[in-house]
Amino acid sequence: MADPQEANSATMLVAVIEDEPDIRSYMVEAVQRRGHRTIEAADGFSGLDLIRNEEPDLVFLDIMLPGISGLAVLRSIREERLDPIVVINTAYGSEDAAIEALRLRANDYLKKPVRLVELTGVLDKYQPVVAARRAPTALPDFVVSKRCHVRLENDLSIVAVAAEYLTAEGELGRWRDGTLGCTLGLMELIINAIEHGNLGITGPEKLRCLATAGDAYGGLLRERAAEPDRRQRSVHIELISTRDQSEWIIADQGDGFDWQTVLQGLGAFDTIDVHGRGIFLACASFDQVEYNEIGNTVRAVKLKRPVT
Repeated sequence: MADPQEANSATMLVAVIEDEPDIRSYMVEAVQRRGHRTIEAADGFSGLDLIRNEEPDLVFLDIMLPGISGLAVLRSIREERLDPIVVINTAYGSEDAAIEALRLRANDYLKKPVRLVELTGVLDKYQPVVAARRAPTALPDFVVSKRCHVRLENDLSIVAVAAEYLTAEGELGRWRDGTLGCTLGLMELIINAIEHGNLGITGPEKLRCLATAGDAYGGLLRERAAEPDRRQRSVHIELISTRDQSEWIIADQGDGFDWQTVLQGLGAFDTIDVHGRGIFLACASFDQVEYNEIGNTVRAVKLKRPVT
């Protein structure tokens, strides 16, 4: 069993479960070049055993696997309350299976052929989450309810730590399905509030930057954050937590967006763009997600198991 305390806090143990040798080798090499450790499997049975025995931080899981499918592996992971970050790999034509995987609490997805920029983007996105999870907090049983208010600047580097803190603060009672989905869902909503809300970055603008070599997107973020009318904007998050549920109200200071159209399009997996991706993943992480009329405030609710 891997001991995360023995590894550098910036290093993840990543499992690549993929039956196509060329794709598996490509992904393993890309992960290792990013400085992370890897384990790998070529079929569903071996992959599930690997996850049980090695407890990886992050799993790249192909949906179409020999032995047992990626969906069956994912179902077992969640039923056994194993808690890695799971990113599914889906090919054209398997969109329905990908949506089912998200219902089974997969945390993210990559479309085949997997591009290097998207693969490294996933690694960089979740590494701070893994580092934050290695410092768990415990809450006393006598706390019945709690509230807190958080104010965040437009700095994406603090989002993972903030999301982990807000999850821990809301962890009264027991989650139905662990804390990971909540943390990642909060990350998506906070990133949307900063990028699209406060900084006004559109989906096409982000895609163009991500397709450009170098730090084009980082440059766009810094440029927008320095504009006089955006410099003073921040994201405010109110947490209200009881033994039955926790809710987070996330408000940005932007102009809002047409959330009805985005939510209506979430059923068509293959048409989801970079703007709707975060909302899509957040909706899969919470029991309820709802926006105010103009779309610059979102309320996310997570239910808990009754305390026995």
